[in-house]
Amino acid sequence: MQLKFNLFSYPNGNGMWIMDLLSIAVTVAYGATEVVDRRELWNALENLAIQCADILWLIGEDFNAVCDLSKVCGTSGDIRTAMEDFNAVIQNTGLLPLPMQGEWYTWHNHSATPRNLWKRLDHMLINDRGMARFPNTFYSVLTPRTSDHSPMVLYGDRQQQYGGMFRFDNYLARSPEFIPSVQNIWQHNIIGTPMYTVTRKLKALKPIFREQRRNKRDLSHNVQMAKGFLEAAQLLVSSSRRDELYIQLEHVV
Repeated sequence: MQLKFNLFSYPNGNGMWIMDLLSIAVTVAYGATEVVDRRELWNALENLAIQCADILWLIGEDFNAVCDLSKVCGTSGDIRTAMEDFNAVIQNTGLLPLPMQGEWYTWHNHSATPRNLWKRLDHMLINDRGMARFPNTFYSVLTPRTSDHSPMVLYGDRQQQYGGMFRFDNYLARSPEFIPSVQNIWQHNIIGTPMYTVTRKLKALKPIFREQRRNKRDLSHNVQMAKGFLEAAQLLVSSSRRDELYIQLEHVV
């Protein structure tokens, strides 16, 4: 399923308002209970990854598989092959797990015997384009009601809703702390696709640049001050156009 909708409006540098038309592919998955049958889903997802390479792709629901043993509580059969298959398809498709909050396990067998079993079978994944566009998106796993699966709620990126962006002012590059600050962040090892890695590092730099701007006072404030000096100099020149000192002052400002 592919969706197209107007995400938000924001003013660009020219004062014009832009409507952002975003294409999103949403896949609701269900993995078969048997490992062999589940491989049909894995093959389909790898084919979909090629088709969705240039758009934002979100996939979620019941994969009937876990990615590691920490997602299992209780007595379970040998699931090593199932885990290997699931991790392989995540790597082959370039999908990234979204951050999760709430209940740790998403499925319970509701057994009345000592063979109680909990697993995290439900997941939400996103491709690198989606993570770059919505780096703060996450989902919450709620307490299950009548179903043996827990409901999940996806929360959008509020930063993007309010027009969040990466701001860099050229004058910061002249500061002696600029290069060390960037080097300190850039040497961190972040696991993920190249786009995801760059996005996370730029996000880490935002508060550093914000603090540097604060220390140097805001650029817009400096521009307003310079504009005021220029207007004052122009008034002096207009009042005495033959005064060489006033003319030089105007050019300096």
